[in-house]
Amino acid sequence: MSLLIGGVWLSSVQVSASAEGIHLYNWEEFMSQGVIERFQAANDVVIFQQFFSDESIRDEVILSERGSAFDIVVIESVRLSILAEQGLFHNISDLRDKLKGNFDKRWLNACGDYGIPYAWGTTGILYRTDRLEKPTSWATLYEPKESLSGRVSMYYEPTDLVGSALLYSQHDPFTDDIEALKSVYPILEHQAKHLYSNRYVVEYISKPNQLEEIDVAFGYGGDSYALNDVTEGAPWSYAVPKEGTTLWLECLAIIQKKEINPGAIEFVEFLSQPENAAVNAEDSWFSTPVTKARELASEEYSQDRELFPPQSVMERSFIYKRMTEDALRIRNRMTESLRK
Repeated sequence: MSLLIGGVWLSSVQVSASAEGIHLYNWEEFMSQGVIERFQAANDVVIFQQFFSDESIRDEVILSERGSAFDIVVIESVRLSILAEQGLFHNISDLRDKLKGNFDKRWLNACGDYGIPYAWGTTGILYRTDRLEKPTSWATLYEPKESLSGRVSMYYEPTDLVGSALLYSQHDPFTDDIEALKSVYPILEHQAKHLYSNRYVVEYISKPNQLEEIDVAFGYGGDSYALNDVTEGAPWSYAVPKEGTTLWLECLAIIQKKEINPGAIEFVEFLSQPENAAVNAEDSWFSTPVTKARELASEEYSQDRELFPPQSVMERSFIYKRMTEDALRIRNRMTESLRK
């Protein structure tokens, strides 16, 4: 399936590569159409978006020659730092310095010299409130009750799949300890027998009949709103387990070409302005790293505890960090083994 999807996207990238404008590679439903239209009208330029739903497919594209079809890509901070070492992105530290007053240093430092902070959030459990009570532990996903067997969706992305199992086992989710990594494989094997899907649950937004078969899923803060848009009665909610969560950060990076598209720099700067960041984040319903944007948004958004969790949650949060090559290989090997 991944190869098939990858083939579809590679084909679409070839088609769009010859078009003029600003080319953006992004998660679906992760940028406000209104904000895009405002920028296009003000700058007399067209923004072309291509979407991915799997990070490995995105990486496959940007690592290939087809990556040059894009100007901007949305990419997680740790993955950005790794791929930047391969010369895939422009160093935009000058732009970062220009915009630094808009961001908390934590987010700026995480994106480094090659990215501008775009969105952040937690990982946790998505669940249907009309079918089960609020989960309190990762056990809901890893040791589901009989009534949930076959109705669980788990995202088989190696970092998050293994990381949440490590949290459940009271380990650091980004540990490089090989024995700790091996110790959670039986937990993942047990879970695999109860899965309806090992794909990101948001992919089922376009497949409501299949989404109806899922009662509980791994997800990210803000996902419940996207799911509720296509589910009658808006039953989806989100919970951070008592064992802890991980903090992810998505950055805007500019693909390495002979010359930077000036429009790409302008668009990143536009998205980083508080008034635009507020509208973009609220329309897309993700947590904005732009400090002043939250106070410009609605009370419903700024007070949302799923997007902006209380201090008690933040205290049991682990921000994504870089892992050793050996640890990454083991995570990848475990995930691929479980897919079979």
